[in-house]
Amino acid sequence: MKDLLPLSALTQQLMQRSLQKTAIELPFAKTIFLLETHIAGLGYYDLKQVTDTVQVHDALQLRREAGNTYDELAIEVLTLSQCKLGYLPKHRNPILARLMDAGKALLAEVASIQRGDDSLAYYRQEQSEGTTITDIRLKISLQD
Repeated sequence: MKDLLPLSALTQQLMQRSLQKTAIELPFAKTIFLLETHIAGLGYYDLKQVTDTVQVHDALQLRREAGNTYDELAIEVLTLSQCKLGYLPKHRNPILARLMDAGKALLAEVASIQRGDDSLAYYRQEQSEGTTITDIRLKISLQD
């Protein structure tokens, strides 16, 4: 009996959920921060529908667009309701696209939203209330 390891509460819970075939949340999964970047092409998309809904710390979706004629490693940035905001900058794509193609889960979160008439902003998008979104920055992490 000395050779048997005691079952911890976590092990018992995982075994019970496995037998019941319910989803198991992995407590040992970790998120690894990769980089922070802006969203390219904001000016090409209608941001009026997301002006009031996209907030700092909101999760966003990254999706590969392998058929893109301008960038074969293109990665779209979308809200969780599938509203397209733009793309990750082309110079950021090579490693991130290969990670996604290998089945790795990349997480995106809104780091900051720049509003106003900042002349140094990457892109502008006029909003109905007169507020201008000039930049949305993302934090991108790898779910390991």
